[in-house]
Amino acid sequence: MTTILSKPLTLPCGVTIPNRLCKAAMTEGLADEYNRATDMHVKLYKTWSEGGTGLLITGNVQVDRRYLERPGNVCIDGKQTDEQLLRLKKFAQAATVAGNQCWVQIGHAGRQCDAKVNKIGVGPSAVQSENVGGYKMLIPSWVPEALTKEQIKEIINKFAYAATVCQKTGFTGIQIHSAHGYLLSSFLNPKANLRKDEYGGSLENRVRFLVEVIKATRKAVGPKYPIGVKLNSSDFQKGAFTLEESIEVAKMLDELKMVDLLEISGGNYENPVLISGDTSNKPVGVTSTQVREAFFLKYAKAIRESVKHIPIMVTGGMRSKGVMEKAITDDNISMIGIGRPLVGMPSASKMLLDGKISVMPSYENALDFPVALRWIKNFRLGRIVRHFMIMMWMYRNIIALAMGEDADVDGSKFGIVGSFLYADSWQKDKAKKLKGLNCEGIVLNSKSSMQTYVTIGLSAVGLYLVYRFSA
Repeated sequence: MTTILSKPLTLPCGVTIPNRLCKAAMTEGLADEYNRATDMHVKLYKTWSEGGTGLLITGNVQVDRRYLERPGNVCIDGKQTDEQLLRLKKFAQAATVAGNQCWVQIGHAGRQCDAKVNKIGVGPSAVQSENVGGYKMLIPSWVPEALTKEQIKEIINKFAYAATVCQKTGFTGIQIHSAHGYLLSSFLNPKANLRKDEYGGSLENRVRFLVEVIKATRKAVGPKYPIGVKLNSSDFQKGAFTLEESIEVAKMLDELKMVDLLEISGGNYENPVLISGDTSNKPVGVTSTQVREAFFLKYAKAIRESVKHIPIMVTGGMRSKGVMEKAITDDNISMIGIGRPLVGMPSASKMLLDGKISVMPSYENALDFPVALRWIKNFRLGRIVRHFMIMMWMYRNIIALAMGEDADVDGSKFGIVGSFLYADSWQKDKAKKLKGLNCEGIVLNSKSSMQTYVTIGLSAVGLYLVYRFSA
């Protein structure tokens, strides 16, 4: 029986996506020492292209090398050499080999840049990110520098230029990252944005940066090239970006008639509930999977009702075919974003569309601490650590797929503790080997300050305890 998930979607710009499933952006960490695409990207994305997903969105490609989300990010920063362009072309060719779409997620990490590379990020104001609810041993942060208006204009031009490079090298569209607390998202957040000029204060002012990026990008790529935007439904913090504001921003973007797909997500580095995947307050008789499947959908429906032209995509927890189909047929959602299942089972989309499976893997439920450590989940920090280890398991699988190895389909091959240790070492090694950057990080160009010793010491103690108790 044919499923609505197999139905193509034609975007406002005229481009058609072959089905309603999208691999949402997941950071890969595979770039070389100059943040260029590698053969590992080629292998990874060829595998995902052949897995049946209609739209692939790459991990965030940075427009400024100094401010990386991870040391292994690909960057399109300034005029590209012939070698850089060739590498991107190979990446794009592999990522579209099965006739699917592949869009590049373009972003700027802002004040959430990886401290291993650069301790001092940038933001709308000099407001430090209280990462993971203050547990800075997990993600350290420093006070960022507030951007000047001249710097904002430079970044707008960087976004537009990066989009033209993506278009030139064969990627079939781009997505502007304005979610999860990164630079554009932080301008929307009144807790992070204390500016008194035209980029701060009212919602109309706080959204100005994003709107100017969209306008510049559309002018650069023309009317027929897909532009997506990723937007938080809410920051889920008191005094931060709210659902009501997200609805208003969606209306503004709709009126622009320059956006082809609006992806709804939520949260940022400061929100421990979303980071830990906490479902402890779920109703009796309702499973954790059901809570996650309904979570962002509820907010996306509210936004969908206020938007006339832009197709809406929801990412976050949907695993069962029935829930996905209902979101499209009953809730008027156009695309379903999928992340973790495609890391462990890269052909999950094809299997779901062909009727071979009815539910994608829920690794967030299946993966756990070794038995001796599960008591840690009684504490908020323990739940957060578990989530980070699951993220590291994702990174470990991405590396395996990029090396041509089999994925950890059931979670038993790598485990979250081993993945944590492996991926942490991988990222530090990537940071140490970066070339051509003058910024100071915990690893890159480190001056070994006392704060750095303390941060590394706390992380090392935590890793040792996890390893010791799981041995």
